Amino acid sequence: MQKTTCLLLLLLMQYCNVAAGQPMCWLPADCAGNRQTLFNYFDQSALLGLDAHDYAYTLVQQLKAGTGPADSAETDKQLSQAAIAFFTDVAYGTKAARVGYDGLKYTPDCIDIPNMLYRALSDNTLGELLGKLEPTCPEYLSLKNMIAAYTQRLQHNSYHPVKISSDIVDSTNHPLIDKLYQLGYLDTASYNIQEDTLRIRVRAAQHLFEFLEDGALKRGVLEELNIPLEKRLSELKHALNTYRWLNCVRQYQSVIVVNIPAAGLYLYQGDSLLLYSRTIVGKESTPTSPLTSRIDEIIMYPYWTVPYNIATRELLPGIKGNPAAYLDAGNYQVLDKSGRILDPSTISWQALSKTNFPYTIRQMNGCDNSLGIIKLNFFNPYSTYLHDTPGKSYFMFNKRYFSHGCIRVEDAIPLARLLLPEETQRIDSLVKVAAAPQKGPVVIPVKQKTPVFILYEVAWPDQQGNIRFYDDVYNKFR
Repeated sequence: MQKTTCLLLLLLMQYCNVAAGQPMCWLPADCAGNRQTLFNYFDQSALLGLDAHDYAYTLVQQLKAGTGPADSAETDKQLSQAAIAFFTDVAYGTKAARVGYDGLKYTPDCIDIPNMLYRALSDNTLGELLGKLEPTCPEYLSLKNMIAAYTQRLQHNSYHPVKISSDIVDSTNHPLIDKLYQLGYLDTASYNIQEDTLRIRVRAAQHLFEFLEDGALKRGVLEELNIPLEKRLSELKHALNTYRWLNCVRQYQSVIVVNIPAAGLYLYQGDSLLLYSRTIVGKESTPTSPLTSRIDEIIMYPYWTVPYNIATRELLPGIKGNPAAYLDAGNYQVLDKSGRILDPSTISWQALSKTNFPYTIRQMNGCDNSLGIIKLNFFNPYSTYLHDTPGKSYFMFNKRYFSHGCIRVEDAIPLARLLLPEETQRIDSLVKVAAAPQKGPVVIPVKQKTPVFILYEVAWPDQQGNIRFYDDVYNKFR
């Protein structure tokens, strides 16, 4: 950012007027048009998911009131720095800690903002610059439109916070009608509404929050409806800035995004969604960690090396009951620290515990393996990966938070085909066999390593591009 700032200021010196030997871009009389355009942009900050206070707010207000500082050269420089910060945030999103592990060390830098701003000033086209810097994908525009609608509701003099306490769905439930109006599901807040019409609007709200669309105000629906509009607006702004942050990397390669609250996987390239797949992510007690990395290999018919905590807390009690039967039923092997397969009958299982377990449990590969028939690996410190699963029924749930932290992918095989187009025939032949190869798992390197972003966004578009609010399952936004 500091390097960008210096470059921009040098470029601006080629264009701006010079007063007292200092570059002047905004304060001279013939710069009044550009100065007003910049101030108008700052005034739009809230509608853009930004905060006007981040862009020399006090100084701008003083200049608007005609009480700016006496040092005009320094003032002009501060305005230039504020402009840089604003347009950078418009293009790349506000700075935020979006992931715990950033294996990509990703920083968006695909737009020549200094040159574009310089050209806009020199050509007197600053009013067009915003549209050139913003992402153009439909989902971004949908988020932006919803932010505008919610902001308008909050700023209206009739707005008041609403708490719904009754589960009755009829015209007597005034708080329900008020909240549906605030969310945009009613055109007016009139209490003269038919019950059938009101239930239709309740179903639309249930769709927004991923609930069964039955028109009833059950506990979970009431909880979501009672979340303040201000908080919903904050969630939308966070998502909008994340879309900006992702925009650069999406332009020149395929990118996988997993949104944890949505329990969904999205394969993007440019403004196109190449694949959507339902996923199953970590439950609250064993959460999936936000991260960035690159998929570097795909394994067909993988082993499952059972994590230590799962082996000792969940498997060990069952093994103690009947070691041979339990291990055989799960198709498990027991390995020592050197990776040698042991005879379970030679192990004193009753002497083992959570703190005394010098073994590794490994599930043999096959169609009934917990990882299914395909695993997509990427480096990270959490031992997280994407994988198939034999338990397909869990994908039928709307709220799919069931795993120990890894990510089960409903369409893992179509995803693998898209990531490895040159290996499609090989993948299909291995799938068709429907049996584990005798030589063990088949490892297929990914030549063009695909970036993967595992993120946590409560507000996010679904596969049709409609904005939804998902469960804040890990309470990160509360």
